Amino acid sequence: MGAETDHILLQLLKTADPLGFKALFQRYYKTLCIQAYLLLQDEGEAEDLVQDVFVKFWQERKYEIVQQSLGSYLTTMVKHAALNLLKHKSRVNRKEKTYQERIEIIENTHVMEIQETAQMVQSVIAQLPEQCKRIFELVCVEGKKYQEAAVIAGVTVNTVKTQLRRAFAKLRESLRDYYYFTGLSPVLYILLS
Repeated sequence: MGAETDHILLQLLKTADPLGFKALFQRYYKTLCIQAYLLLQDEGEAEDLVQDVFVKFWQERKYEIVQQSLGSYLTTMVKHAALNLLKHKSRVNRKEKTYQERIEIIENTHVMEIQETAQMVQSVIAQLPEQCKRIFELVCVEGKKYQEAAVIAGVTVNTVKTQLRRAFAKLRESLRDYYYFTGLSPVLYILLS
């Protein structure tokens, strides 16, 4: 009965009868979905794949070249489509993994660059004259306003401004060559300008 039904379906398909396609779909859809699911382990992907196989079978007129049973031909089409999809997903997963590894390397490098820059800044600050260093720390580290820093340090606001200008000039000078040779984005350099 299966071979007779396939033969009748093939005749309907060859006459481009949409009822033939509908009957073909109703006869094989569930079986092919199960087969696709066994390979893909995803119900939605399996259903989409089987529908794509039916569309391809109809649009490319594959029914005209069927030499074996329709079921075997469609099963082979589903198997090949599922394996191709799995290969594609594997390639995408490898690319995503490589991308993630590269991002981690960049992030780790960025963290190391920030730590290295922070150490350089701390080293330069440690070498500043005592009053200049104290005012820099009050304003830039502790977040004091110029007036507050002046009162704490026992100097005028103009002295605070002058000492900060000197500290920033020393930092710019010390970090200029570092940024030039490392090729880093000179965000800190710009902030110090």
